[in-house]
Amino acid sequence: MAQWRKVAKAFALGDGHISENEVNVLRKAFFADEDISKSELDFLHELKTDAKTSVKALDTLIEDCEKAKK
Repeated sequence: MAQWRKVAKAFALGDGHISENEVNVLRKAFFADEDISKSELDFLHELKTDAKTSVKALDTLIEDCEKAKK
């Protein structure tokens, strides 16, 4: 699905804030196949940049994905 980025961004950034609940959904989806792709990691970095505010859990998710990618 070429549009997954747009859909996920709209979901996560609807109110400009990335919440704990949204991070939990992203974590579950990204680790479902136990393989973090470059595209997924890039998406998380874009999300962090575009968000007005976010919970610390987003930083933790990004770190966990970076570790899993290596």
